[in-house]
Amino acid sequence: MIRLRVEGLRLERLLERALAEGASFSRVERDGARAMILETGARGARVVGKLCARHSLRLETVCVTGADALARFCRRRWTLLPGLLLGAALLFLYTQRIWIVDVAILGDRAAAFDAAQVRAMLTQMDVHPGMAAADVDVEGIELSLSAASEEFSFVGARIQGVRLLVEVAPSLQAPEVYDLNSARDLVAACDGVVVSVNVQSGVAAVQPGDIVRRGEVLIRGEERASAEETRGVAARGEVVARAWVEASAEAECTRVERVYTGRTRTGSALRFLRWSWPLSPAEPFSQCEAREEFLPVGGLFLPLMIERVTYAEYAQKRVRVDETALKTELSERAFATAGEEIAQIDDGTLQVVDKWIDYSMIEGGRLRANAIVEIHRNIATTREALAQGG
Repeated sequence: MIRLRVEGLRLERLLERALAEGASFSRVERDGARAMILETGARGARVVGKLCARHSLRLETVCVTGADALARFCRRRWTLLPGLLLGAALLFLYTQRIWIVDVAILGDRAAAFDAAQVRAMLTQMDVHPGMAAADVDVEGIELSLSAASEEFSFVGARIQGVRLLVEVAPSLQAPEVYDLNSARDLVAACDGVVVSVNVQSGVAAVQPGDIVRRGEVLIRGEERASAEETRGVAARGEVVARAWVEASAEAECTRVERVYTGRTRTGSALRFLRWSWPLSPAEPFSQCEAREEFLPVGGLFLPLMIERVTYAEYAQKRVRVDETALKTELSERAFATAGEEIAQIDDGTLQVVDKWIDYSMIEGGRLRANAIVEIHRNIATTREALAQGG
């Protein structure tokens, strides 16, 4: 519906002519002595518009609603529908491909496994972002990954929209298997002071308070068969001992700083592509910092520019660093290194009891921080495991 306001004389005559030319009105009302409000459709608005232009009458469109408003909007925004169709087509094409390939490591050993290995396997299988979703064979990916490595206990793959999610669970380490009738001893994995001894099979060779060295027998693999003889068995048990992990970090107590003298030299050259013509050459100082500037001459269409180089002279000077800040940095580095070593030997029973750090000056004016961490751990191990661990 289009509402029009017409101003002028003989508006009833205008209304009659409009009706004669095929216009129809849903509402007609006076708006003063020389104005009339008309409600009509698109055809009636065109007819009234032509008549008002012919007779020099003032015509004003008050409002447009309903289907006429929609038609007028579509005429003004004729590119909207093609744009929507194009956007829908692009969105459809976008959703037909895989744009994200994610790898998730599951299970208790997730932290010890690198997802980059799985990504490399997927690359070898030609699985990559941008491939058509119809070409992704999730069952084939699962079978190929399972066959490629025996370390996987579970492999799953599924498509989530434009994302391919590959889930992998590394296999758990097999528990130690041994023959109870095969004689063996348990020895110390490191130096320490024995805190407690728990023997499950065999005979304890140490007691709480003993100082033991790496490789020393803790539990002998034997048991009494009778009053006169013994027989060999696989020693089993736990020997908790105090042990210490040490790590150090060092750094210089001075650093080199630049002190600028204030002297500068500036040179310039005219550059065109790879060619250069000196304009005002300048020699650099023996110790200086160079700063380059490029000033376009040819604008956007000609790659001609002036290259300006400014050399600022400086001298190098050694200054002492903040000792407190240096000690804090070295202690963090040393304890971080010690933490990495502890993480490698932690079997789930290790406990950190105490830690401290010592500082000392060494040759060359360097400061060394020595971190010591006291731990309680089970040091009982087999000779074979000790030999493999170095």
